[in-house]
Amino acid sequence: MFDSINDLAAKLAATGYFIDPVMTQVVFLAAKLQKPLLLEGPAGSGKTQLAVSVAAAARTHIERLQCYRGVTEDKAIGRFDESLQRLYMEFSKGQHEDWQSVQTNLKGREFFRPGPLMRALEYDRPCVLLIDELDKVDDGFEAQAFKRACSCFGLGRYLYNFTETWVPLNEYRQPVEFPKVPHWALPKGNNTGKTHPAAGSRPPSVHRGPIDQKTTVRIEGCRRILGDPIYGEILWRVAQARQASAIPNGQLQANVAEAMERASRGVSKAQSLAEQIGETCFIAILDKLRIESMTAIPRLESLKTLVAELEQEAARTAA
Repeated sequence: MFDSINDLAAKLAATGYFIDPVMTQVVFLAAKLQKPLLLEGPAGSGKTQLAVSVAAAARTHIERLQCYRGVTEDKAIGRFDESLQRLYMEFSKGQHEDWQSVQTNLKGREFFRPGPLMRALEYDRPCVLLIDELDKVDDGFEAQAFKRACSCFGLGRYLYNFTETWVPLNEYRQPVEFPKVPHWALPKGNNTGKTHPAAGSRPPSVHRGPIDQKTTVRIEGCRRILGDPIYGEILWRVAQARQASAIPNGQLQANVAEAMERASRGVSKAQSLAEQIGETCFIAILDKLRIESMTAIPRLESLKTLVAELEQEAARTAA
């Protein structure tokens, strides 16, 4: 957008907006690195005007998402125009071979009325996206808006060059398959593309049935004993779920509870062995296995290795 810091300062001054040199550097670096700029301050301090002035200085467009309590994803992302879809159905009678082709057309981009997030991504040149009063949005909106935008509305193609625009959903409105993120977009040291170290391929559909709330409480109670890493690994391995309340049926729930309790017995055994060999030897074994604490054991395999090491040390101590 700007050739240099001086170029930015001159163009901002031309719009009638003057800021200190440090802030000018911050704005320039954010534009150069294509990173968001978070502004905090009281009303009237010039936060919104800065975005307007930067857009004017860059001779580009500004999209504004005004946040408030209860703002919906449709407001931010956009929504399908149902009246236009109905009108299309009326005028296209007898022109389609099957229902599948009708659905494909109805879910086309021309029937979608974009909100500010999508308009900003689709703009033909870099623009300024102003998200005003972000602190007022509900947690659910903040967590789900971009996820839904990428998986269900096709915005992922702008971020990751996905070949498919739409993600097929099963009868439970769950993705049948997940788009693969390119190698360059994965965190360093993670080349598998899996969402969890124990993750396998997710089945296209899972039989859903009633679950027992008491068993859910039992499962959640194991988190304190096992720690988040192992707790999450067991949930994902056994039920392909991220939280106990999301386990789809009673059988999987019982399997998760049993696996959690087996792992908890392993932790209890490790603690008992630690008392036998003494604190010094116990800490030495933790350091050797690169385990920070008993509630931060990274994997089930690490727990098994820890118990084996402690058993060997306890045997040597007893001898």
